[in-house]
Amino acid sequence: MPKMKIDGVEIEVPAGITVLQACELAGKEVPRFCYHERLSIAGNCRMCLVEQEKAPKPIASCAMPVAEGMGIWTDTPMVRKARKGVMEFLLINHPLDCPICDGAASATCRIRPWPMVSTAAAITRTSARCRTRIWGLW
Repeated sequence: MPKMKIDGVEIEVPAGITVLQACELAGKEVPRFCYHERLSIAGNCRMCLVEQEKAPKPIASCAMPVAEGMGIWTDTPMVRKARKGVMEFLLINHPLDCPICDGAASATCRIRPWPMVSTAAAITRTSARCRTRIWGLW
């Protein structure tokens, strides 16, 4: 079982899991849109970005396997900036028809402003009926 650090706390995780799953085991929530444990890894939403020690840019935690001695940071300025950019891109390209959207009515909408993204509220106007959480598919 490899040992790694998540936000400075050393944990021992099962071999063969992803960084995202290791973060969940450590009690750290990492936002994601496209990840589901029963589906193949797509890694295309880029919401699950985390910072890996000695890496020049954030990594997609859903697609990166855990390695011995890995150091992961889930909430750094680089990670927040990257997630904010991804969320802005998704919201800018999302249609503003939430009041008539089937996803809003059936509570399956996955794109809604997120507390950490301050500009999200200025970009989109979502329905109050869209109450699902954005942390994963279900």
